[in-house]
Amino acid sequence: MDRQQQQHIQLACPPRGPLNDGARSVQMCPSLYLATYRGRLEEVMALLLQQHGAGTAGRYQATGIIQHGQCDLLEVTAERNTILHVAAEQGHDELIRELYIRFREEGLLFRRNSALDTPLHCAARAGHARAVAALVQLAQSILGCKNEAGDTALHLAARCGHGAAVEVLVSEAAATELNNAGVSALYLAVMSGSIQAVRAITSTCRDASSAGPSSISQNALHAAVFQSSGYIVLACFFTIYLA
Repeated sequence: MDRQQQQHIQLACPPRGPLNDGARSVQMCPSLYLATYRGRLEEVMALLLQQHGAGTAGRYQATGIIQHGQCDLLEVTAERNTILHVAAEQGHDELIRELYIRFREEGLLFRRNSALDTPLHCAARAGHARAVAALVQLAQSILGCKNEAGDTALHLAARCGHGAAVEVLVSEAAATELNNAGVSALYLAVMSGSIQAVRAITSTCRDASSAGPSSISQNALHAAVFQSSGYIVLACFFTIYLA
């Protein structure tokens, strides 16, 4: 991905804020949360789509769902997570796709929680590569979104050493972004000790940034030496000096 495409991603990402679309905040009901957390697609859809008549509150349907009134797609938890955040964090890629196909609510993909995480941040942090792939497929422009710490989804996957998720992300976006601490995804991958994550970045992104915390004047090569990993040292050396 060239710099012009990268700039497009930054511009396409909605303004940062927990409720960037100005939508009302409605507390998520327990039934919807549990169904989403467990990946029960039919129950989630029933809760979102069912219409309730008078006198039905508190009764059970055949599915065992408590009828409390029709659920809202934009309901949030105490951390302002939407159901897409919850589904992404648990790796329910089929549920993610179905929610998008059924409701066509593209703005839901960009909704932010209290830490300014998008659903993609949640999937990347948890290392759910298939959920990451599903979200990126639905909206590539989400790749450049940063959370409160300035981390992209790639930063989070790299920090946690989730090699498969890193592979998905670097296949779509260059590893050139720095977070608020001035740290690159490559540096975080090295610090995680994940050879798979380091290999994905260094083999895919020849212009990957190697920057580490400016406060200690380190880059990814310094970190690799400290980690005592021969492969990682060589990979960082070739990326930094021979790219």
